[in-house]
Amino acid sequence: MDNDNLYNLFQNIALGAIAMQSFTHGFHEIAKNKNADQKFPKLEYMFFVLPIVYNKSAMTVFGSSIDLYTAIMKDTSIVLGLQDRANKMVSQSFDAMNLALSKKILVFNRSENLVELGHGFKSRRQITLALDANQTRNSIKMIQECAHRLGNIFAKKNEKNIQLELNIRF
Repeated sequence: MDNDNLYNLFQNIALGAIAMQSFTHGFHEIAKNKNADQKFPKLEYMFFVLPIVYNKSAMTVFGSSIDLYTAIMKDTSIVLGLQDRANKMVSQSFDAMNLALSKKILVFNRSENLVELGHGFKSRRQITLALDANQTRNSIKMIQECAHRLGNIFAKKNEKNIQLELNIRF
């Protein structure tokens, strides 16, 4: 896929909402089996989804890893500038969250500050986005898989370890 198409794809708010749904589903998939108090990701976690899944090397590394430590060991550069990328993408993350919340793909639990799956989306691992090009569909699928795996990884770690290992602050 050429860079223009990739840029346009990343600017698509619907894709951001789908990535956040995949992240939330991946997080919930692990957290519900851990008997943890927190079965869904905190709102703060959501602002690091797009900066990771929209970074080609990070997407490749997280898409093939099952643990945060092993992901970082595969490519230590994925944590470089992550906080800055998240700060620069905060508007895009808000727009994607707003779309996901308004369409009830995700639900915000104010009392616990958690982002939960919408009622009709609890059993759906992936949402499809109808686009023409086959390469575009493959890119979307890779983004969804990476976001899902990232959710799995975040669910396995406590908040302090996530911040330390990724060199970020919530």
